[in-house]
Amino acid sequence: MILPKIKQPIFILGMHRSGTTMITRALAEAGVHVGTVCDHNSEALYAIDINERIFQAAGGSWWSPPTKEAILQATVDFETNLKDLDLYGAHLKHPSGRRRALAFAYSKAWAVKDPRLCYTLPWWLTRFPQAKVIWVLREEQEIVDSLLRRQAQKGEAFSSLTQETALELVHKYNEAATANIKNSGAEVCMIKYKDLVSTDIDLQRKSWFSLYQFCKVRPGAMEGFARLHPKSLGQTTAYSPKDLPTDGPLVSVIVPNYNHAQFLDERLQSIASQSYTNIEVLLMDDHSSDGSRDVLERWAGSDARMTTLFNNENSGSPFSQWAKGAAWAKGKYLWIAESDDYCDKDMLAVHVQSMEANEKAVITYSHSHLVDEKGQFLRDFRDDYEFIFGDTAKWTRDFTVHGKTEVAKHMVFSNTIPNASGILMRKAAFDAVGAPATHWRLNGDWLLYSKLLQHGELIFHARPRNKFRFHAQTQRSRAMSSYKAFDELLEMYDIFESKGYAPLETINAARGQVAMWWAANVFSMARTSEIWRNNLRLFKAFKRYKPGLGRYLLRSGAIKILGQFFIFLGLKKPAKKLAARMFPKSFFAH
Repeated sequence: MILPKIKQPIFILGMHRSGTTMITRALAEAGVHVGTVCDHNSEALYAIDINERIFQAAGGSWWSPPTKEAILQATVDFETNLKDLDLYGAHLKHPSGRRRALAFAYSKAWAVKDPRLCYTLPWWLTRFPQAKVIWVLREEQEIVDSLLRRQAQKGEAFSSLTQETALELVHKYNEAATANIKNSGAEVCMIKYKDLVSTDIDLQRKSWFSLYQFCKVRPGAMEGFARLHPKSLGQTTAYSPKDLPTDGPLVSVIVPNYNHAQFLDERLQSIASQSYTNIEVLLMDDHSSDGSRDVLERWAGSDARMTTLFNNENSGSPFSQWAKGAAWAKGKYLWIAESDDYCDKDMLAVHVQSMEANEKAVITYSHSHLVDEKGQFLRDFRDDYEFIFGDTAKWTRDFTVHGKTEVAKHMVFSNTIPNASGILMRKAAFDAVGAPATHWRLNGDWLLYSKLLQHGELIFHARPRNKFRFHAQTQRSRAMSSYKAFDELLEMYDIFESKGYAPLETINAARGQVAMWWAANVFSMARTSEIWRNNLRLFKAFKRYKPGLGRYLLRSGAIKILGQFFIFLGLKKPAKKLAARMFPKSFFAH
């Protein structure tokens, strides 16, 4: 006998006070069943009971959540007798325990909302493997303010949070959600609270419409939503020039150049103008053909801190230049200032100050803005963080984190340090690790930073002091159209696995994500027999980590053809947005 299938639920999660209740109530008004018996926050009581008991079994509470390891241990034997049928019956509070009766009792969309799903999601997904996930994201300080207001009100769950502990709690929930969603492979809709309550009515309507569409229900209310309290701003450290050092340990500045003559004056001026002055600068050229050497020699002749080192033939690898420059360097710190970028005048002083104050730090870096050939703003790199992680709150404020933690939770999925020009490295740590091997073309820096961070802490400065130039000559813009970039990524993850940089399930989830990037890029590569042969090899390698990769490839090909048609009509931007919508974790909207 063929029994009817139980419709898979939608799990609504996000940190407490992130807007999940507002969304759940709106979906309920639109016809989504959110539970027959719910509390005042629209959370089904049976789900609250399950999640609360998982937390208790793991030795935690909502305001003091358990560790990932404790949650995993607690869920191994937790209510193993509860199946999808039991949970669906509890949701509907239906007297029948028979699948057919339950399936016919209600067949429309249903949802489970509880912030603790950030932690317990894997337990639920073992019962509902095809469930969808709505992840609500709100600025950290807004959540903190709301938590502190609410804990003083009667009828709210007990907590004794402070500004510091509330912020730490937000970080923990967001990190748990990020890891569990990425490892799950579930279909996810990441929605920003600020868009749902935006004063831009068109944006508000668009955001709500996409949410209803994701849930496959007739749209309900799409405007009239507003914040209950004024927006709080993210925090960055404000530095006064008089508080920053102008002298101190020697910093070795390496400028590896190849055919960037048109950008060199701006690059070198931004180095020479740094408020921190104790620097030595090595101007390197990898056998350019565009007159770069004339520019470099002119600067070396006018600034005694600068010297030149030119190659008589091209080395074939940017990392060969890094190694040669590091061997020359005498400073305590190393700054590899790429020849086409530039930065604010106080960046080096800020970096030196933070490194001198923290002997455990091996890398400090400033946030980046991407600019074009003329230095015009293209985008904030937080757009890239959002594309990869969904949540950009981590990068809205300065922070210090243990390097191993950063690699295991974030850098495993993406190079969160976007550009060598924006960072300062402790040279002793660089020497211990060594420059990337010369066969690396695109991802050697990603691997280098991951190795460095095994030896100490990472410091981030949220103000965008670094200007990362993106243009046709950029190594990254060329390399992503080559299968070799994806071979590098697979090699890198093999190293991550062998060194134990992250749990294997996380590394495999990252491999699956890269498989999606490959599928989105494969039809943009040249159509030669060599490339087709190697892409077939990559497909066989990637499909182990991304089920249904063949279907993604077909969709990728279709969107590529459709995109070319849009481009022909002069509609390139709408084409990119369409691709990003169809492949939310593969195509970038910019």
